[in-house]
Amino acid sequence: MTHTPRQADYWQAVYDEGNPGWDKGAPAPPLQRVLAHVAPPAGTTALVPGCGFGHEALMLARIGYQVTAVDFALAAIAGLQARAGDLPVKAVQADLFGLADAYPEAFDLVVEHTCFCAIPVEMRDEYARVMARVLRAEGQFLGLFYETERESGPPFRTTREDVERHFSPHFEIRQISRPPDSFAGREDREWLALMRKKSDG
Repeated sequence: MTHTPRQADYWQAVYDEGNPGWDKGAPAPPLQRVLAHVAPPAGTTALVPGCGFGHEALMLARIGYQVTAVDFALAAIAGLQARAGDLPVKAVQADLFGLADAYPEAFDLVVEHTCFCAIPVEMRDEYARVMARVLRAEGQFLGLFYETERESGPPFRTTREDVERHFSPHFEIRQISRPPDSFAGREDREWLALMRKKSDG
């Protein structure tokens, strides 16, 4: 039986074959830079969708967020749990598209790294809607998007225009730009975007 990126078994198989290619062993430098001077009030909550081994989730927890990190693959969640120790990270194996029902308006911030590019193009409007629904009023979405022109994936085609088209119905895109500090090999292949949930999002 052939599994697709819409199924947990597909992603589990990637981990079973060895360390996934997208994992760099550390949080993405552009996200580290943006969040370096953030001091969230006690109880501030963050979601990391498609968390992988959870490098961004652990970073957020270390600076004071209460973090929920979600991935389809059990191996990813197990890897994060092994690293989390006593940090305030809840690691959840789940389908991202069920999060709006499980966590309605539960988070102040969403941070994603190379999650959007793993989602088939026809499902992206729904992904953006789900991300808006899990955020509280005027919650923020910080995303680092990997640019590719591939129509078959993952990763699936992701351009600046794709990001703007799918997110703009639900978010005010406050900033989107090429980061100057991507991982080696990803220079000029990423878009760093900061968005705020619209009042009617």
